[in-house]
Order: sequence, then C-alpha cells, then structure tokens
Amino acid sequence: MLFGKKDKDVRLTDKEYKSLVGGMSKKERKDFDRRQRELKREREDDRLNAWLDFEDDMDDRGL
Repeated sequence: MLFGKKDKDVRLTDKEYKSLVGGMSKKERKDFDRRQRELKREREDDRLNAWLDFEDDMDDRGL
C-alpha cells in the first residue's frame, strides 16, 4: 500500500485491506486501486532511474 510519499510503503494484511476498502463504493474502490497501481509504477520508475544514474556514474568514473 502506498500513500503518495516515497518513504511510505505500508504492508497490510488481507483483513486490514478489506477493512480499509470495505466501506468504499465500487467507484471509490476502483479509483483507489488505480491510484495504488500508479503509485507503484512511479516507485518502480524511480528505482529504475536511480539504478541507471548509478550505472552512469560508475561508467563516468571508469569503474
């Protein structure tokens, strides 16, 4: 579960997740799940970019 901040990646149990989304309408749940996928994709992109920057730095140093 991501909350929009890169340092906030929270793992929920199935019960906790069901409790969180249980009171949501179908539209709210769909929007919530879509936003979670977007945040996950952004986080993965950030990790990839950081790795590529690291590799570029190592190449520039000749390591």
